[in-house]
Amino acid sequence: MSFFKFWFPVILYSAIIFYVSSLQRVETPLSGIHFDKILHVFEYAPFGFLLTRALFKTNRTLTGKSLFGFVVLGAFLYGLSDEYHQSFVVGRSATIIDSFADTIGGAVGSLIYLGVVKKSLV
Repeated sequence: MSFFKFWFPVILYSAIIFYVSSLQRVETPLSGIHFDKILHVFEYAPFGFLLTRALFKTNRTLTGKSLFGFVVLGAFLYGLSDEYHQSFVVGRSATIIDSFADTIGGAVGSLIYLGVVKKSLV
């Protein structure tokens, strides 16, 4: 039951990210100022939040630092795989900078969750 309650939201949100990455020629407002990087951060913050929640609720032995480290690594790897996936979508491009923005978003989401549960990073 804990899998469904805590990991299903992570899988569902990952699928939503995958779907959005499959869309062709997505236009972003203010494209001249790299607004898409900000969107990447906002897209991956919920991913980081949900991933931290799932890890925290299903493995109580992890410290705050370990949780944060796993989530940052997970956001980076999923961001890389997402960029790779986008490289095959017509009208989309893949950049390492987007992967770093994804990682930052995952880290922000993780920090928000850790702040909410007051889990020390020590």
